Amino acid sequence: GTSSAVSVAVLVWLAAAAVKLMMAHPNVYRSTDFEVHRNWLAITSSLPLSQWYFDKTSEWTLDYPPLFAWFERALSVFAPLFDKGMLKVNNLMYASFETILFQRVTVVLAEALLFVALWFYVSRQARSQRAVFGSLVLGGINAGIFYTDHVHFQYNGFLLGILVLSVGLVTNGHDLLGGFLFAVLVNMKHLFLSLGPIYFVFLLRHHCISAPRLCWNSLPGSVGFILRLVVMGLVVLSVFALSLGPLMAVGGMQQMVQLFSRLFPFGRGLCHAYWAPNVWVAYNLLDKALTLAWGSKGVQAANTGGLVREAQHVWLPRITPMHTVLLSLAAMLPGFYYCWTAVNPRRTFLPLILYCSLAAFLFGYHVHEKAALITAVPMLLTAFQSAEQARLYFFFSNVVHSELLPLLYRPEEWVLKVALWGLHAAVSLSVLPIDGTEPGVTKRNLKEKSGEACWLLYQIGLFVIPESIEFVQPIVKPRLTFLPLMVRSAYCLPGMLFVFWKLLLRVRETAISHRPDKEL
Repeated sequence: GTSSAVSVAVLVWLAAAAVKLMMAHPNVYRSTDFEVHRNWLAITSSLPLSQWYFDKTSEWTLDYPPLFAWFERALSVFAPLFDKGMLKVNNLMYASFETILFQRVTVVLAEALLFVALWFYVSRQARSQRAVFGSLVLGGINAGIFYTDHVHFQYNGFLLGILVLSVGLVTNGHDLLGGFLFAVLVNMKHLFLSLGPIYFVFLLRHHCISAPRLCWNSLPGSVGFILRLVVMGLVVLSVFALSLGPLMAVGGMQQMVQLFSRLFPFGRGLCHAYWAPNVWVAYNLLDKALTLAWGSKGVQAANTGGLVREAQHVWLPRITPMHTVLLSLAAMLPGFYYCWTAVNPRRTFLPLILYCSLAAFLFGYHVHEKAALITAVPMLLTAFQSAEQARLYFFFSNVVHSELLPLLYRPEEWVLKVALWGLHAAVSLSVLPIDGTEPGVTKRNLKEKSGEACWLLYQIGLFVIPESIEFVQPIVKPRLTFLPLMVRSAYCLPGMLFVFWKLLLRVRETAISHRPDKEL
């Protein structure tokens, strides 16, 4: 039964956790993010609150919202059990084995929230043992989370656990709890602000205006609407008050201005150093092509160097942060429409989250390649609803794993990162209903077979083409050090756009359909 599926999934997660803890070996790669988080442990435990967002002892200053800073403060309570040295602000680049072990352990333990969140969702939505087992296992061996959290070093699994739990609560009609958790999430990592508009539209339409079945207040008319709106507003504002209030108390508006400058450093440029595969890759490449064809106009272009800085285009107009905000919202407009008109809104909420998160990835400002996990991990929860959704999840996870590979750039980790991707792909093929026959389909025509061939060839190319360029470039064109990243991002972009289109179609389908989802 379902309980046995969960039990086996727990064993898989424990085995995966053991492997993840092996990354505490001092010779395993750690990015500068490891030192970032060690420094934040030191800042939040050693300095008064008023100095948290002003301290510049390290170049890796605190630039996450206050609730994440308090999360680091809570972790620092246990740090002396391992090594007190990590909590000294002046101990820059401190990395004793005990420090590495402590920080690796905190990531593994915090990630347990993702298991709880996935279990909460599938235990209430899934109708088959296969869906429960597959969702939990694929969440536990997700190669993208392994790359970013357990080697590179971050807490994405923990934060995505909060997101999935919030989505699960809203999907099941627990809107106040879901809204509360989303507010907590935004105050942990402001990247999730990009999902704020769809949360706002959904909760306004399907909680405040039309009360859900489980709502605490089902009063009809304007009185019920105002009561629900006020209570939801108070719940969300209470989180922001808890997060920002202490800072205001110790420094007033000066603290708020400083916090804003840390959270939104617009001078970092349109594209991140690794060039996340979004529309600005195509924009940069077009400007580069025009420059090669028509000359530089005496302007030194600064959009293909891979540096974190303001982009300077030669022929195309400069893109500002406000442009990207407006384009992201414009891309989300179909989602807002289907959200407002959905006949089965609870079933449509998860597809809306997937669609809007990918819109923010494709059109956002200074997007990190890791942000694709905001779409990839929750998409797992739709993968058992049909063969088409299974194929879409498999396809998208391969695109995301390909674009994340450069995070682990050392030759020493090459076998590890390829093996992790291969493991996720192999398990996906074994548990997902990828070959399930769609209702009413007896055989595939030539067009469908051709499409499947292209689908397969493109996914093979996700590994072969960028990795080949990475191998050949130092030999053939040693000066073009950014070429492998550029090729990888350009190759992944069509896959991202294809999934974006498919997610829009999925949103439309679920919004207008009265049919419940059934797992294959």
